[in-house]
Amino acid sequence: MTTIVIDRRRRIMVSDNQNTLGGIPTPCRKIFRMTEGPNKGTLVGTVGAPGPCFIFMHWYKHHSEHDFTDVMDDNAILGIDLPEDDFWIVLLTPNNKIMIVDRFFCPEEVPCQYYAVGSGGNIALGALDAGATAEEALDIACDRDTYTSKMGRKLQVEEL
Repeated sequence: MTTIVIDRRRRIMVSDNQNTLGGIPTPCRKIFRMTEGPNKGTLVGTVGAPGPCFIFMHWYKHHSEHDFTDVMDDNAILGIDLPEDDFWIVLLTPNNKIMIVDRFFCPEEVPCQYYAVGSGGNIALGALDAGATAEEALDIACDRDTYTSKMGRKLQVEEL
């Protein structure tokens, strides 16, 4: 899977670089910035199956937040076959709001100063609770979670 850490205090999103396809770890990018459309400037973190994540990002580039209700539970149209294609999206919006979006495109605001998602999310969240920075928390998740790794690269760090 992956681990993504979001820290509203620093307006930052950090991720590892590992994607696991067929049990084989491969390097990949997981954080993207919307550069156009109604969500310009939003950081988008992708967790899970890459295909549905990219379908969401294409959709989100052209739709504002209130459009979510128009696509809820519409996986047949999107071609998402669960559970193999399960995914989560984490958003850090320009107004510094953390939102989690599930496979049904149902957004949920996370009213916390920091948050972590993915297979190493609980490990990273515990590290954040103990005072670690986002980068330190992700380093700890990389050490403890099989599906979280730097893949020999630097962590991906994006600021709002």
